[in-house]
Amino acid sequence: MRFKRQEPFRHRFGRPLPAELRTADGERSVYIHDLSPHGMKIETEGRLPFSTGGALVDISFWLNAAPFTLRGQLVWERPFVHAYYYGVRLHVTKQEEAHLIEAIKRHAAESRRI
Repeated sequence: MRFKRQEPFRHRFGRPLPAELRTADGERSVYIHDLSPHGMKIETEGRLPFSTGGALVDISFWLNAAPFTLRGQLVWERPFVHAYYYGVRLHVTKQEEAHLIEAIKRHAAESRRI
C-alpha cells in the first residue's frame, strides 16, 4: 500500500514534552504535543509573534536523555481557551533528522513498555 504522506510518522506524546522556544522577542516555555522528523505541534500560554510569512524559532528540548536544539518556522496558529497552539515546520539537516527519528522511535518503544 502506498501512502501519499511524505513523513514517515508523527509521534503524539501522552504527556506534552516541555521545551524552550526562542524567538526574536525572547525566550519562553512551551509544550510539544506531537513530533515528527519535519514538524511539531506546540502549546504556549501567550501568543507568539506569528505572521503569514512564518516567524523563525529555535526550540530546545530533551528526548531520551538527548538534548535537541532545532530551528523551525511557525506555519499555523490556533487560539484555544487559555492557550495557543502552533505548527512548526522544522529545518533539519540529514544528520539531525536521523538523530531525531532514532530518539522518537526509542521514546515510543519505551512508552509502550510502561
